[in-house]
Amino acid sequence: MSVPMPGIDNDIQLVRDLIAWTDSNANQIAKKIGVANTTLNRFANGTSQTRLGRGTLIKLREAYPRFPGFALDSDLPPDEGEVDRDYVPIAVLPSYGGMGGGGTGEGDRVMAKLPRRLIEEELRGQPGDFELIDVRGDSNFPEFHHGDQILIDKRDRNPVQPGYFALWDGDGYVVKKVERVPQRRGWYRVFSANLQYREYEVEETDTTIMGRPVWFARRL
Repeated sequence: MSVPMPGIDNDIQLVRDLIAWTDSNANQIAKKIGVANTTLNRFANGTSQTRLGRGTLIKLREAYPRFPGFALDSDLPPDEGEVDRDYVPIAVLPSYGGMGGGGTGEGDRVMAKLPRRLIEEELRGQPGDFELIDVRGDSNFPEFHHGDQILIDKRDRNPVQPGYFALWDGDGYVVKKVERVPQRRGWYRVFSANLQYREYEVEETDTTIMGRPVWFARRL
């Protein structure tokens, strides 16, 4: 019996050793534990790109409790389906949001995954209510840093309560402080935490407020 290797190689060797130990084949083992043939065949032929799921390993251990290979491999990776259920897809704004100059928004639309608990329980929303924005610049330092990834809530677009917002200001996508201009209906004041950056006013009809930041991730 060979010594297990880490990751996918470990699982490939485990299945091959189990086949040899039982003097059978992947299809027969799959039928015995009640899984699709491809679940084990991809390990038997060495083409798998993912690890064995926790559920499959548990079934194998229950069916072959005396197989010595299990004693060498105590690691039970989470089932792929369980992992998917724990996360939800969130759209990422192409290019970036500027904290100085604005981002163009040009580029391929991609998706990221965030914990379902954060989106559904803590923020009480659905994936479509949010968008991730990579930000650049120092105009909002120290609240936000260059390279932060900010999650905005698209349900909150009204600056009647001033604060940080992601918006298209007519020239680009930016993350700035926004408030309504007193006694000037239909205008926003856009400004930064860093006083080196000039504030400016934009008309509401020329602006699209995307949402208010509610969470961010930062590289250490």
